[in-house]
This record gives sequence, structure tokens and C-alpha cells, in this order.
Amino acid sequence: MQAMRTMRRQQAGLSMISWMLVIVIAGFFVMMGLRLFPVYMEHFSVVSSLNSLKTDSEAIGKGPGELRDHLLKRLDINDVSAVHSDDITIERNGDQNVVHVTYDVDVPFMGNLDFLVHFDNKVEVPAH
Repeated sequence: MQAMRTMRRQQAGLSMISWMLVIVIAGFFVMMGLRLFPVYMEHFSVVSSLNSLKTDSEAIGKGPGELRDHLLKRLDINDVSAVHSDDITIERNGDQNVVHVTYDVDVPFMGNLDFLVHFDNKVEVPAH
């Protein structure tokens, strides 16, 4: 009986320092998520703008320059600031225009610690 009481006292749970460590680690990940959430929401707008080019009658059959301008207008309407004209490449592949958007976003985190997020998406738009 005495051994049971001793064992219960030893298994009381986390100490105050352990709880503080758990809270600090959880806070780190919550803060990281809050910093990265807007970047991924903006990327969702980039992907939806790219995918809409496949079915847009104004984009189908356009040349690379017109297609780039059309995509940049869509990105401007969606308030995307991370993608610039230099990040968009358009190549002709048979009867398709391959629109390729590659860009990086540098997200300040704390002190001199930053997150670098790389995005690379492409879509094929009919060229006829």
C-alpha cells in the first residue's frame, strides 16, 4: 500500500517548467502559422488565376506577350503583390502555351530569422 502512494506522488504530471516549455513550443508554431498564412492565401490567388486561363476565351489563342499581360491584370485584380512580370515565363509547346510562374517570398519571422517560401506552378493554355 505504501509503495502505491509513493508511485502516485511520483506520477503527478508535468512540472511548471515543463508546462512553460510546452507553451513556448506551441506559441512558436502558432506564430509561424500566423506569419505564413497570408503568403499561402496569396499563392491560392495565383493558382486560381493561372487555372482560369485554361478556360478563359480571352486568353485562348493569345500570344505570349498578350497572355502575360492578361495574367498580370488578373493578379492585380486579386491583389497579388509577390508575382512580377519577370517571374512569368511563357513557352510555346505545339498547340499549347505553357505559362510558368516561379517566385519566392521572404517572410520575416523574428530577429534575423526569416522564412523563404518557393512557389513553382505552370498551366497549359490552348494557343489556337
